[in-house]
Amino acid sequence: MTDFSVLHHAYGTAENVPALLDRAATGDQEAWTELWSSLCHQGTSYSASYAALPHLAAMNNADAVLLAAGIIADGGDETVRAEHATSITTLQATASALLPDADEDTYSYLLEGLLVLEGVLDAADVLSWGMSDEEYEVECPECETPMYIVIGDGVSRTEEDEERPLRPADPAKLDGVGRRVCETADAHGQSKAVRVFRHFFGQATCPACDTEFTVSDELL
Repeated sequence: MTDFSVLHHAYGTAENVPALLDRAATGDQEAWTELWSSLCHQGTSYSASYAALPHLAAMNNADAVLLAAGIIADGGDETVRAEHATSITTLQATASALLPDADEDTYSYLLEGLLVLEGVLDAADVLSWGMSDEEYEVECPECETPMYIVIGDGVSRTEEDEERPLRPADPAKLDGVGRRVCETADAHGQSKAVRVFRHFFGQATCPACDTEFTVSDELL
């Protein structure tokens, strides 16, 4: 049994983690908030974070998958992945089982969490930004002009309100993670996610210098 009192989290000793995990397992959302703050504070993981992975794997719910993915995204090196391979495999299976019935708000986070747990993505929230805000902030790779990728309006837009149309990707012409997320979301009937992902892996034009670039290249 893990002695959390000798481990640490964002606020010091992790002796309170077992009680928080017990409360979280009953659906206590306040406990989940405290766990996120302690174990994945501003995206940073700690010794207690990794020790919590087997406990999260045993919970079999979306909250556990998302927190585990956040922990792995920050510090999931080969040593951590090897030590917690069983827990990570269990969490992957949980994410896969939950995806088909996930609501629109949760879907992209779960899919992103699955990709992080698989080692496909390093960032645990970049895809889901577009789902919540339908907007990304990037810089032109050529002239470094800041701009917004405004998915709802289908344009790239500078702060001076110059615009150029976006060109969403054709999922059939994508490969790798782009094709996978588009096809997975489509299979699950997640039309908004498909639209966001097509723009994420699609093309944009800088309104300032007319340089064309792939949006995901500037975000991943």
